[in-house]
Amino acid sequence: MALAKGTNSYVTVAEADAYFADSLNKTAWTSANSTQKAQALVTATSMIDEKQYTGMVVSDSQELAFPRYGSYFDPKYGTEVVFDDILVPERIVTATYELAYHLLNNPDVLNSSTTVRDLSVGSISLSHISSSERVPTTVSRLLRPLTLNAGLGSGNTWWRAN
Repeated sequence: MALAKGTNSYVTVAEADAYFADSLNKTAWTSANSTQKAQALVTATSMIDEKQYTGMVVSDSQELAFPRYGSYFDPKYGTEVVFDDILVPERIVTATYELAYHLLNNPDVLNSSTTVRDLSVGSISLSHISSSERVPTTVSRLLRPLTLNAGLGSGNTWWRAN
């Protein structure tokens, strides 16, 4: 299936191209062809949708986790933010761009399942060798406030029955 915004991707290739046009050192994106970019965006969206988010989907028939009803605490603003029931939050859009870039820049990240602690060949010794993160810290930080049990929003608060 080709990229279809709202069905299998939060953004289009053209929107991602515009985002990366203002970014520094994004060679992996600019050197990729349209098919590779679309595949990266679809895969990134799928990975983002694996998480559990606060609130509820707007429609039982929607393909993606967003848009949603509900709210979350956004540390950037220091307040609770209510989801727009039509728009996808900017945090999700930016996370999609950044994760797609990460996938293009680290083509084996989805295939890597092990890390090597130490490697020695003759007199050459390497230690603490690890593969790239599956989801980079930048993307995790963007998504964290939206996930269940991540903040103080109405969908994230805990309670105890007395």
